[in-house]
Amino acid sequence: MGESHSTAFPQGHRKDRWPRWSRWQKTAVNVINAMTRGELVARIDRISVDALDERQLGEVRESVLRERDAEAGKPLSVAVMGQTGVGKSSLLNVLFGTRLPVGDGKPVTREPRAITVPGNSDHLVTFWDMPGIGESAAADLEHSAVYLEKLAECDVVIWAIHADSRSVAYDAACLDRLLAQAGPRARAQVLGRLTVVLTKADTLTPPPWIYDMRGPRGSFVPSAPLAARLERKAVHFEQVFVRPWGDLLGAATYNSGEFTLRDDRLDCDAHTVRYRGHFSQEACDAYSAAHPEHAEVFSRLRDNHRVLPCSALFRFNLVPLMLSVVNKLGPTAIFRFERLLDDVAGLGGVPVETMREYGNFVVWDGVRGVNAFDLTRFPF
Repeated sequence: MGESHSTAFPQGHRKDRWPRWSRWQKTAVNVINAMTRGELVARIDRISVDALDERQLGEVRESVLRERDAEAGKPLSVAVMGQTGVGKSSLLNVLFGTRLPVGDGKPVTREPRAITVPGNSDHLVTFWDMPGIGESAAADLEHSAVYLEKLAECDVVIWAIHADSRSVAYDAACLDRLLAQAGPRARAQVLGRLTVVLTKADTLTPPPWIYDMRGPRGSFVPSAPLAARLERKAVHFEQVFVRPWGDLLGAATYNSGEFTLRDDRLDCDAHTVRYRGHFSQEACDAYSAAHPEHAEVFSRLRDNHRVLPCSALFRFNLVPLMLSVVNKLGPTAIFRFERLLDDVAGLGGVPVETMREYGNFVVWDGVRGVNAFDLTRFPF
């Protein structure tokens, strides 16, 4: 057992990178909690009271709390667009704790339909199960009006593209066609809620993934060469899919109370920081260099428009995806999202026993006629 259990970290990778990753996951969960529970309660408590006596103030607060409780009881509505086979249902299942059917062969979804299902914490999620685009141009045109209607209505809109795809042209053309049919208000609603993800990032190998094991659980992290490859893909897809809509885009995140900067694109109030336009990496770097004390705020604004490689199987980048989603929720939808917080903490890890099942080959020693390596049997 001795040599096979070497503590040396993989060559070319920094050992101190992985603990920082784990801490970042915890920080991300804390940000979600702060934005929903802490910040929203604070907003209720900061209602202007100049013209109200104590009785009237109490009535206003009770009214707001009733509205919050009513909204929290409603299902969170989610729509996921993308071509057939990109893993839309798998992504929804792991993000929201649902059990939508997953198909390996022919398309599972034929017609747009609403499915309301309970998640792991008994929250309700209404998932608009959309037919995969790309089956045929006629079908895409037939469903385009329904696509647009539901994308404008839903609290969360995710556009899923296979990470191993070399072309985004068809998806970009579909989005262009949909938004061309929309009025200014619907177009702004869709773009304001849209998060673009590259699914099935686990299929991009080699270079290898690294499983950072911490006791009975661990996290999948891309090796340095793979991380660079994922970043190049994300940048390319953002340039083609997101950047062309820059004039109609906006970014927003919560204000913890210390951010007061304003310019021709940047604005804020006591609760929210907003940016008008596409908050690109270049913009993020420029603002962060000029105002390093607010680098975290700019990073959250950047998350609004980042294309995120992720993996439902490896539970990779799911916390950043949820952060991107929560930044785009409206003031009432965020109460519904609060019901999902108990599930968020479990998004970033994979049990060792589950990881063992992901080995996709065994090494057979044909000379000796023995199994030389099998991940499911490897002693950790």
